[in-house]
Amino acid sequence: MNIGGVPLEVLVPISGVVKKIQIYPYYYHMGHPGADDECYLRKAVLQKLVDASRLLPDDVYFVVLDGWRSYETQLSIYEQTKIALQEEGFEGEALTEELFKYVATPSEDISKPSPHLTGGAIDLTLAHANSWLPMGSDFDEFNAKSQPDWFEKKTDLTEEETEFLNNRNLLRKAMLAVGFIPNPDEWWHFEYGTKDWAKQNRLQNYYQGILNREKSEG
Repeated sequence: MNIGGVPLEVLVPISGVVKKIQIYPYYYHMGHPGADDECYLRKAVLQKLVDASRLLPDDVYFVVLDGWRSYETQLSIYEQTKIALQEEGFEGEALTEELFKYVATPSEDISKPSPHLTGGAIDLTLAHANSWLPMGSDFDEFNAKSQPDWFEKKTDLTEEETEFLNNRNLLRKAMLAVGFIPNPDEWWHFEYGTKDWAKQNRLQNYYQGILNREKSEG
């Protein structure tokens, strides 16, 4: 079935699909409640990721850190990030604005889901051999340096910073080429079929939230 160009389908596991897509379920390893030792995406979104992997150099591959995310896990990440920002001195409206940049508000309303609850959002990086490629900031490093164009806006880049820029551009180019949209504050985050994706593509329909992964699997 299709609505507005967005196919409706079940969640599928990512690991083992192709060699150029590996997983490291980050929030499971961090011990967040509700996190799984597998990463999942909607079937059509995973196919887009497979298509993107074919655009990478032969010796480079994707490492997926998160895909579909349960409400419980989203709530845990939200609260943890809120505390971390408060410890940095954020409060009031400034805290709300900074938190909104990096972590979507948890919602159990499937018509108003956080992006990861839809199975259409993905966090990932690149790797070569057994090492992740350096990107200039860590995954979930919530500051301006994680903005995708941070190094593009700098002048007189060092050799190391040029490597960061090239790696980010390689990731971004592959993902955008197959239809994903980027996140303006996180180099690792991309979406397909979500509300923001539909808005950018001038479509009316988008993926709803999936509260129960087991019931969505085919």
